[in-house]
Amino acid sequence: MLLPDIRWWNELALEMLETSLSRRITTVQDVTTQLADIGQFPGWTGESADAARRRFTVTADQLTDEAAALGAVRELAKQTREAVAHLKQTLATIEQQAAANGLEVWDTGHVTIADKPGAPDAAAVETLRLELIDATRAVMRQADDIDADAAAILNKAADGQITDNGATDVGAAATAGESQGGLTALPPPEKATPQQNREYWDALDDRQRREIIDQHPEWVGNRDGIPSMARHEANVNRIDDERARLTQERDRLQEELKGKPDGSRYPNAPDPYGEERTQLAEVNAKLKDLDSIEGVLKNNPLDAANPDKGARLMMLDMQSGEKGMAAVAVGDPDNADHVSVTTPGVSTTMAGLGDMTKEATAVQQEAKNQLGLAGRGGERVASIAWLGYEPPPEIGPEAASAARAEAGAPKLASFYSGLDAASNKPDPHITALGHSYGSTTTALALQELGPNNPVDDAVFYGSPGINAKDEPELNLPQGHGYVMRAPDDPITYADGFGKFGPDPVTTQLEQLSVRETTTPDGVHREDSNGHSEYPRPGADGALRTAGYNMAVVVAGLAGQPQPLEVR
Repeated sequence: MLLPDIRWWNELALEMLETSLSRRITTVQDVTTQLADIGQFPGWTGESADAARRRFTVTADQLTDEAAALGAVRELAKQTREAVAHLKQTLATIEQQAAANGLEVWDTGHVTIADKPGAPDAAAVETLRLELIDATRAVMRQADDIDADAAAILNKAADGQITDNGATDVGAAATAGESQGGLTALPPPEKATPQQNREYWDALDDRQRREIIDQHPEWVGNRDGIPSMARHEANVNRIDDERARLTQERDRLQEELKGKPDGSRYPNAPDPYGEERTQLAEVNAKLKDLDSIEGVLKNNPLDAANPDKGARLMMLDMQSGEKGMAAVAVGDPDNADHVSVTTPGVSTTMAGLGDMTKEATAVQQEAKNQLGLAGRGGERVASIAWLGYEPPPEIGPEAASAARAEAGAPKLASFYSGLDAASNKPDPHITALGHSYGSTTTALALQELGPNNPVDDAVFYGSPGINAKDEPELNLPQGHGYVMRAPDDPITYADGFGKFGPDPVTTQLEQLSVRETTTPDGVHREDSNGHSEYPRPGADGALRTAGYNMAVVVAGLAGQPQPLEVR
């Protein structure tokens, strides 16, 4: 379907059809009532009366079938009208945005620079031009789906395939028909970019979005570019299904292993049931992971009055890896001015998401405090704990290899792009925080993104290496990459430097302090020791110097009234 077809779609005609069908259903109801009344006519007896009553029953059955068909088409008209109204509004917004930036939307959905005086610089509007092309194609794809659904339902109605499901009265028959007359939800496009996912979601109306969240949550829960609350609701809806699936798999494996001896009866021979035992251990661990997730959500409930509070489950993957994976956002990433994403390192599992969420909350609150002190208290902050990959399980050969970081980096890069695509801010300030092995994953993700990297700042702490010597090699603006390391962090003595690039503290990135100090806000802050204290509060509850520095970067205040404590 071309764009002019969408513009000319007649919503008023659909509304009139809906009204007409409602009247027709009322008429059918009146006829069936009259037939029933005639059948009860006093004194009408005998064979002719019995035959007439049988004929009335047949007619009434035919009328309930008609009512079902009318109910289906009426529901189709209603849902089509709502979907068309949303599509036309979405298209109008696209065209207005294009015109405001010197672009022209063609009937085929292509977008070019308008052939008018004062045309914009092509390079300056290229990103927007491509986004608008994605948006128009999403509208056209949705329009084609609506058209196909409508044709299918009308054909069923014409062929007598809409049934009353055994209804005995017209009202029930019309309701039965309604359930057969709705538009189907359009699945997301395959291999879509985060921006294309966002445009797909925008093209759906509220009813279709709700249907997807409730009936097809797996379509959008882990799809980057979809709004965070939709992802959260979809993923929460998936928890029970995942638990049921894992429980069934656990029971199957336990039954299979029942009565089987532990290990092999022969020395040095492999356990003949070792693979099943490994699978059972993984399933049991994932069931505990679900408990951890539910604990995080219970301890950090959403607050309708304050969207910057509470945890949103932005990712839940219990199938693609040996371990469960998830991402939890504190706050509202779609409407935050500042968003941080923390990627953890070796041995981190979903059992640690509770602590990561506490750390994310502490950084979010400190960033908000610092914004308030800088006179920018109206700006909002969201902080995300991202465990969307499988870090090495322990210090060892896997931790000395970049393989797991390389596997996780594309997923993290897509997550960053998804935050940018889903944001309702023109250009959200995004900060990447990478700890330990997670700093390597973070750096590779930034390199994966290329020059259109949406991340503005990055802080690497306790890092074995970031595969770069300066910001340009990470696609970051000069002066927006930071490194922190505690003097006694054992990563200093790890045999990893060189494998993951130069030692980060020897690079040209900004070196930040982790020492005990009183920061410019007058707060005394403890130093960081070892490998894990960087984001954690000190004994007095205040963030340590390292955590303060992270919060200042997250708030976009580096070099402003609350300067960083430089090493």
